[in-house]
Amino acid sequence: MKGLELDTLFPDHQAAIADLRRVDTVFDEICQDYQLLTDEYLSMNAEPGSQSYQIQCDICETLDGLRDEIAQSLRRAGKM
Repeated sequence: MKGLELDTLFPDHQAAIADLRRVDTVFDEICQDYQLLTDEYLSMNAEPGSQSYQIQCDICETLDGLRDEIAQSLRRAGKM
């Protein structure tokens, strides 16, 4: 599934994301978690049948939550 990467989701906010990651360790961890889960999701799709549908749904739900947290952090920092 394309479009999961942070630079695709927030194309106009890459500098703001990088700045926040440098100064906010919690935000950096959220971004790291998002990247790890994105990689996991993409690798699961590359190997059909290797994981259950429910696990894929759980990962998608978690990615949605992390994406919302990233957007909220950007808004709080006045970057969005």
